[in-house]
Amino acid sequence: MVKRCIVCHAPAIYKIKDTSDYYCDDCAQENFADLTMLIKVEEEAQRLKAFIDEKMDENTLGNDDV
Repeated sequence: MVKRCIVCHAPAIYKIKDTSDYYCDDCAQENFADLTMLIKVEEEAQRLKAFIDEKMDENTLGNDDV
């Protein structure tokens, strides 16, 4: 699912941490002085994927004892 910019609805590249506010590159540059304070959507997706993979591995390992 593609996240969309809350300003112009273009595909989002940045996200504000702990919110559901997403921004495209142009709107992020226009609205924020320091883009390093924003989270890149792809980085957040990779962290989420790693977390899910870790939890799935834990569940798989736990089921071997049954």
